Amino acid sequence: MSAQVTTLQRRPDLLRKLDEQQQGLVEMARQLAQRLQEMAGGEKDKERQLRNIQAMAEQGSCWALVELFIRYQTARGQLPTSWDDFAIGKLVGLRDLARKIVGANDEGLVEQAHLELVKRVLGYTVWWHVWDVKKEERGKGGRS
Repeated sequence: MSAQVTTLQRRPDLLRKLDEQQQGLVEMARQLAQRLQEMAGGEKDKERQLRNIQAMAEQGSCWALVELFIRYQTARGQLPTSWDDFAIGKLVGLRDLARKIVGANDEGLVEQAHLELVKRVLGYTVWWHVWDVKKEERGKGGRS
C-alpha cells in the first residue's frame, strides 16, 4: 500500500462513525447466528468454523477473499448449505453502509471500511453463537 493511500486507521472521524453503527452490527450478527442455529440441524456447535471465517477476515485484505472462504467452508460441509448465501447477502450489504460512512469516491477506503464492518459482525456472530449453544446445553440439562 503506498504512503499516499489513506488508511482507515488514520481517520479517527471514520472510526467514530463505524463505532456509531455498533447496535445495527450486533443485530445483524444476531440474525446470522440464529439462522446458523436453525440450519445446523444436529451439529449445532459451529464456533470453530465461525472463528476461522473471522480469522480470514482479520488477515485478509479484501471482501472477496472472505466471501470465497465462506463458500469454501460450506463446500467442505463445515457450514450448512444456504447459510453461506444468507450470510454473504447480509455481509455484502455492509458495503453500502461503508460507502455512506466514508462519503467519498475513494474505493480503497470504502473497501477498508467494509472489511472492518464485516470483521465486527463476524466477531459478534461468534459471541451470539456461543451464547446460543450454551443456552441450548443448559436447557437440555447441561452445565452452565
